[in-house]
Amino acid sequence: MHPDDGFLQEHLKDTRSEMAWRRELEFRLLQFLLVFYPIIGTAMVTLFQSAVTAQVYLMVAIGASLLIVGASAFVTDRILHEHRAYARLRRQVQQIWTYFALFEPGAYLKDEAMLPETLRNPQKGLGQGQGHKKTLALIWLITIGMVLTIFTLAMLKA
Repeated sequence: MHPDDGFLQEHLKDTRSEMAWRRELEFRLLQFLLVFYPIIGTAMVTLFQSAVTAQVYLMVAIGASLLIVGASAFVTDRILHEHRAYARLRRQVQQIWTYFALFEPGAYLKDEAMLPETLRNPQKGLGQGQGHKKTLALIWLITIGMVLTIFTLAMLKA
């Protein structure tokens, strides 16, 4: 065993732990928006049903839309930042796994490699998937829907 093997094993544990919390953060940010959007939507519908003037409603609609777009932009930026860090960590994990020959058939599983060949691909493999892009698309689809709904209510109020 090489003297650095112990360090690499500890580094692998730390890196995998960091990858897990970065992945979890993406879900938590999406959950935040999925709670935030209905709160804003409910407030805007309640305000629409109230006796406020069309001009006041339009001003609040503009503010609410800016708040929704700002929150979506912040969450998008965080998800992109965390995904880039996740991809860098994935490269480190794969280097350590390669060093310990964990990809070799029979290293842990009889006649099979621990990680399939498809996930070892540096361009399309582990940490290079489209999950974060689908999350971002969902965020912006809901954001656009919310803003359009708010402004539709504003036009109906007028």
